[in-house]
Amino acid sequence: MLDRYPEATLQDLYKSMFQDRFGVAHMLGSREAVEAYIEREVQMCDDEGVVEGYFEPCGWRGDYVRVDLRAVRDGVMTVETLADIFIRSAEYAPRVCDVALVEWAKEWNAILEQCHQRLSVVDGFERDSILLAELIASGKYVVHHSPRYNECYAPHYRIVHRSLLCE
Repeated sequence: MLDRYPEATLQDLYKSMFQDRFGVAHMLGSREAVEAYIEREVQMCDDEGVVEGYFEPCGWRGDYVRVDLRAVRDGVMTVETLADIFIRSAEYAPRVCDVALVEWAKEWNAILEQCHQRLSVVDGFERDSILLAELIASGKYVVHHSPRYNECYAPHYRIVHRSLLCE
């Protein structure tokens, strides 16, 4: 991820790994609402700061994939197809519960330990490490992309289970 997004922070890496573990963490009320939201967000897509490709694994597991909404804009898939696989991806997502979150905290710490040498040079590493540790200790786990990541890459995507892209 850091090769693909050199301006990413530890917060952004954490978000990607969390998405890969828990998948579709938020849903809109109805299929119509999902489609309308995708259509609105597709209008915001531009090519500034965009990294090549429409699909990329979220984290080290590769269970979930980010589908860049440019795929809809450019005709690679339809709004209806993306909405369908997005909604169906919720069936694959593990339930976020206390046990799963404890396991996630262990996994995140293992990721940090395994990748420390590479991650420790990321801008704001110490600050983000402390903030993420405090977040997890408080029982909260969800983060947004960092302002820097948003500014550099203007991300517009939906998370889907990888198996649904192959259908």
